[in-house]
Amino acid sequence: MKINNFNHALLGGTIVCLTLAISPGSFAVDDTALSDISLQFTDAIDIAAVQNVQIVDPATGTDAKAIEDFCVAGMGFSTFEILFESDNGVGVFELVGGGNKVPYLVGYDNSTAGIFTPIIEGTALTGQALNDIATSCIGIVDNSRFEITILNASWENGTILSGGPYTDALTITVTSE
Repeated sequence: MKINNFNHALLGGTIVCLTLAISPGSFAVDDTALSDISLQFTDAIDIAAVQNVQIVDPATGTDAKAIEDFCVAGMGFSTFEILFESDNGVGVFELVGGGNKVPYLVGYDNSTAGIFTPIIEGTALTGQALNDIATSCIGIVDNSRFEITILNASWENGTILSGGPYTDALTITVTSE
């Protein structure tokens, strides 16, 4: 009888084990998916409000100067480069008229109240901090400026004073870095 009880107990335990092994709760399944989240901005840059510059009848004995304020705005970067190019000069800024050339200087200020950095014609000034983060200059006040300087010795002489007008097209290009 002991053996029968043992067999019966063994068989009963096996049934219990088998019952637990095939119960639906013990076959749990799961699955995982991954979603990468990103925030991106399309690079945009704008230069606006650059006006024509006219220097009329500068005072004798002085350099002829003019300052023009304008706007640079952008998005998707923090610095930009600015390039000034003269239509008449290569490596120099030149006004041309009546067969004469009058050299001039350009300075750039990445604000409207700072110091002008001398510009070399055709060479970009890099590392300029973006002052306004926007896709365009619409609604943004001027935040940059350039200065034109014609040295007195370049314009105050009989040849230049008897000619003119002297003109150039100054192309200004901004590029995100």
